[in-house]
Amino acid sequence: MTHFLTIPEELFLLTVNEKTGRTASVKSRKFDILLAASILMDLALHNRIDTDMEYVIPDNQEPTGHPLLDQALEMIRNSSDQKTIIYWLLRLSERAVQDRKLLVSGLIEKGLLKMDKERVFLGFSSKKYPSLVKDKEIIEVKTRIRDLVFSTDLPDFRDVVIISIGWYGGLLNLIFSEEEIEKYQIRIEMLAKMDLIGQAVSKSLKELTLSIIFSMHAKEILGIKSPEEKLEDLIGEMKALMHIEDENNLPDWLRKGTIQYQKTLTFIKETGTSEIVYNPLTGKYGLKIWAGLR
Repeated sequence: MTHFLTIPEELFLLTVNEKTGRTASVKSRKFDILLAASILMDLALHNRIDTDMEYVIPDNQEPTGHPLLDQALEMIRNSSDQKTIIYWLLRLSERAVQDRKLLVSGLIEKGLLKMDKERVFLGFSSKKYPSLVKDKEIIEVKTRIRDLVFSTDLPDFRDVVIISIGWYGGLLNLIFSEEEIEKYQIRIEMLAKMDLIGQAVSKSLKELTLSIIFSMHAKEILGIKSPEEKLEDLIGEMKALMHIEDENNLPDWLRKGTIQYQKTLTFIKETGTSEIVYNPLTGKYGLKIWAGLR
C-alpha cells in the first residue's frame, strides 16, 4: 500500500497544532534522534534495511523515491562495514538541520505547508518560515492512532512505528492526555512492542537516552546546569508541546508556586535530568523512554 506521507513526515506533523498551525519545539537533540529513528523504521517499512537487536543490516538497495530516506539509505549502503543501530541513530541525527529542511520541502510540495515571510523557523532565513495550509493529515494521523489505542483492532505496521516512537520518545502527549496515557498504558505498551525492528530501535533509544542522562548528571555535578534551569527547560518544552501561552495554564507539577512543582524539582535533583514524566492519577514520576513509571 502506498502512503501519502512518510513516517518522518507524520512524526513532524504530530508536532503541529492543527488549530494554530504552530509547531512544538523540534530543534532539540531528542527530536533529532527520534527523527533518525523514524527514518530507520521507514527504511525497514520499505524493506531497504533489516535489523537484529543490535545491528542495521542493509537489504534492498533500490531508492525509495523519497530524498530524506534515500540519502540515509545511501549512507548505510556506502558504510565500509555493518554498524550498530545506536551508531546510525547518532550518525543520522547529525544531519537533523538538513533533514528538517527536506521534511518541510516535502510537505510544501505535497501542499500541506507554505512559506510565509518575516519569521525564523527550523533554520530557515528570517524572511521565510513554513506555516500550515491543511490540517486534514494532522487530524488523520492523530485520529488513526487514537482509534487504534482505544480499540482492540490489529494495527498497521506504520501505526506501530508511530506509537513506538511516541511511547519510547515521550511524545504521546502530542496525541493523548496524561489521563488517557495512564488508562491505556497496557495497550500502548503492547502495541509499541509488536514490531521487532521497532523493539531494536527502541532498545537503542533507551541505551542512548541512559548515556545522555548520565552525561546530564555529570554536567550538573560540574555546575554547568542547575536543577532549576533544567526544570525551566522542561517547562519551555511542555509549553511548546501543549501549545500553552500562559504559565497559569500549566499542569500543577510544572506550575510555580504549587506543592507538586516542588516535588518535580526534587525529582530532577535526584535523577539529574529533566527528561521526566508525571502521572497525575498515580502521583508518580518516571523517566522518559522507560516504559514503567516509578
